[in-house]
Amino acid sequence: MTIAAVFTMLVLTGFNLSWTSVPSRPGSTGSAEVTVEITEEDLIAISTDQGAQVSYEITATIDGEGFLRRSSIVTDGSFPISELLVYNSLETGGHVVSVTLTDLESRLVSSSDIEIFIDAANSTLWSSGGVRISPDGQVRASGYVNLSWNVYIPENEEGNEPPGAYALLDLTTDVALEGWLTSEFQGDGVVLYTADVSLLGVEKGRYRFTVAALQGDSVVASSSSSISILESWDIWGDDLDETRSLIRPIASVHEIRELERAGGQGDRNSVMADFWARRDPVSATRENEYLEAYLLRLDLISSEFRTTGVRGINTDRGVVYAKMGEPDIVRNYPFELEQYPYITWEYFTPALSLSFVDQDGYGYYEMVQGWDLVDRAFNSREEWSL
Repeated sequence: MTIAAVFTMLVLTGFNLSWTSVPSRPGSTGSAEVTVEITEEDLIAISTDQGAQVSYEITATIDGEGFLRRSSIVTDGSFPISELLVYNSLETGGHVVSVTLTDLESRLVSSSDIEIFIDAANSTLWSSGGVRISPDGQVRASGYVNLSWNVYIPENEEGNEPPGAYALLDLTTDVALEGWLTSEFQGDGVVLYTADVSLLGVEKGRYRFTVAALQGDSVVASSSSSISILESWDIWGDDLDETRSLIRPIASVHEIRELERAGGQGDRNSVMADFWARRDPVSATRENEYLEAYLLRLDLISSEFRTTGVRGINTDRGVVYAKMGEPDIVRNYPFELEQYPYITWEYFTPALSLSFVDQDGYGYYEMVQGWDLVDRAFNSREEWSL
């Protein structure tokens, strides 16, 4: 089977999804194979006369239809376990495969979706699929993305693998990043172009990745896809003052002092690695869910609570939001008779009601209650809960 597309997604539960596809051609549809890879974290082993065993069931649909089921009992030493799901007669475009894994011993269920693509190939013309960006959607400027793009070579051009290039363009089409793609001939006239691109130093905003296959001075194939790049917050200690400002709402006095006493950037990075590891609610997974949620809080704080001359994280609402997250109820009173504009926030668990008053009329809201009330609510929560 010709591999015309390759994409892998790691899910929080531990089981992995990957796929390959064959493009559609004039007069025919395409096909795809989805591999479900199960790890030890997904299943509970039980002792039997034959030794430790695990049992599971996989169910899957594509675009909400085409129900498939796989079930098996295997020894726990067989990890990772792979199950292959085959889909034929697929039209050109994107398709969503939904997979559910059930541990038949514990009845625990985990689910994940993956989007697969069927490209369109033409044996007489240059053609290509869409450029795929992983991860897609919103990506931190401190992270990496992988570009993957398939080009289909006409029969009379076989043996010709033109060089490929990429460019990251902002909304004014200025080039923020550029570089070359790596090519690999897949057989049957398919060339796979890939690149790992560091976004370090790119300003937050909306961008577009454009890729092109070049033959001399001509572009024989091209594609583009948009991406949103989020702020790269320094929460690792690269800049002491910046990191201290960003973590102060959730850090203890001891943790702040430990950061300040670190000998240099390397030591500060180590201190902050331990800081975030202590808050990781599921240490068995690759992601730190608390850290990811806190970065999203910083995004909102920066955009919603900043005022003239004051960063959002340094406002009262910014500090409370960093500690407690989104309130359950928000009430806004901008034009109360004989009163300053004010806002109330209410949290259900733990019970906490706060008021913020704008005494100058410039949008700088100060909290009425004392900080000891907020600190007690923050500390009373289950440790590092979100």
